[in-house]
Amino acid sequence: MDDETAAKYVLLDFELIALIALAMGVLVYAVAKRLRRDSYDALGAVDAMRDYDGFDLVLVLFPAMLFLVNPILEAIVAGKGVGARDDSVQPMEIGIFVILVTLGFYFIAGVLTYGLIEWVRNRRISDLFGLRRLRLWSIVLISLFGGIVSLFICGWLVGNFASDYLESLFGKLEVQEPVKMLLDSNSTVHFVLSVVIACVAAPLVEEFLFRGYFYGALRHLTHPVFAAVVVGVLFAVAHRNLPALLPLWAFSVLLCLAYELTRCLWVPVGMHVVFNAANIVLMMMPESEAS
Repeated sequence: MDDETAAKYVLLDFELIALIALAMGVLVYAVAKRLRRDSYDALGAVDAMRDYDGFDLVLVLFPAMLFLVNPILEAIVAGKGVGARDDSVQPMEIGIFVILVTLGFYFIAGVLTYGLIEWVRNRRISDLFGLRRLRLWSIVLISLFGGIVSLFICGWLVGNFASDYLESLFGKLEVQEPVKMLLDSNSTVHFVLSVVIACVAAPLVEEFLFRGYFYGALRHLTHPVFAAVVVGVLFAVAHRNLPALLPLWAFSVLLCLAYELTRCLWVPVGMHVVFNAANIVLMMMPESEAS
């Protein structure tokens, strides 16, 4: 088994462990609440965070599995030794096709998340996610600060540690697919669409799904810390890259913390935009300048 295949199996193990922990955590907290016979909320929240129930956790798994099924499929494909690139296909054709498929994927996941909340549960996303709680200037300032802090902690401190440690175990592993798309960009259209995915589609859909709906539902049934840890692992695994697992988990926890403190989902969305945009800028810089 080569290093890339082993890395995909490690990601799959983390996903399975997180899903098992999620199920066990929901069960344990449900029993604990029943024994205490009261409504447990560690932070004493009295706002829209209480509007979730167990059915929400079931529903959110449908759009979430659009992301979480990929590590499973990749591990299966890698184990069978298939999936090698066809050299007869031009890189430009591959890049544009992957970008269009990725945009369609995010569109489907976003519409599904929106539909489950607005149409199935008859809730207003603006109220549920606190989209009107803060003014624009507050969101921008907090997002800039939080994004820069996240870049320092997750991209530099945690990222360098994770990269060095994993390289000592597996050798040099492949970079994330979005990074590949940017590095392989050989046209303006290709590059612009890649930036749109990284700085618009991904922050919006991933935050509304993972931080808004998934974290909110799991937090209501368990505990903010438990929900942040589990959702963080699933969010990181969904990016299908072992070197990015620990940095993205830490980033997810920081996004959950920002959401807890502000109760406005636009803040994690903004932090996500700043984080991805800053990484793109650093990626495009000459290596000597970036260091």
